Amino acid sequence: MSQSSMVVARLYEHIGPIDRGTRYEDPLDAALRAASLGEVTGGGSQLGALGEIEFADVEIQAANLDDALPVIVDVLQRSGAPVGSQLLVAGSVIREFGEQQSVAVYLDGTTLPDEVYANLDFDDLVARLTEAAGPDSYHGYWGGPEETGLFFFGRDAESTFSALETVLRQMPIGQNARVVIRATRNPVLDRTLRMPRH
Repeated sequence: MSQSSMVVARLYEHIGPIDRGTRYEDPLDAALRAASLGEVTGGGSQLGALGEIEFADVEIQAANLDDALPVIVDVLQRSGAPVGSQLLVAGSVIREFGEQQSVAVYLDGTTLPDEVYANLDFDDLVARLTEAAGPDSYHGYWGGPEETGLFFFGRDAESTFSALETVLRQMPIGQNARVVIRATRNPVLDRTLRMPRH
């Protein structure tokens, strides 16, 4: 695999184009160019039925795949790549990587009292949850028709949830939130729960 290759890094998380560029594409492009191993040439997202991003792709032109592979994996993992991320060449998976497990908090957007929504300071909510979960844990949000998803990552999903749970129980908007704890990319192994109402 010493010839030039087009590689796709597939990241299984909800992350928008701007954040994808900042978190993954820019540092990877800089590292590859500095080592004369290639460049990032583009990216894209796959949307689910409700518009939530199911995965994001980063397209890479590698001058020498054997040499570029460890750099790609190292940079993306240090940038926060989730477990089950994949490197693909010609549509085939050549390697899985990623160390971050996820906790998705889906806030109830329809059944809580009106004053809960009227008094919500979204930025404060994100700041408090991020402080609890740890630096760089927050990877963005998704606004759906009935829920708003907030996505957090850490080395251990259960520990991340334990940190988030305290804040969610304290804040009115945390009531009835649907929380999905993902230690792997296999949805069968997800743990889903509902936060109690006050």
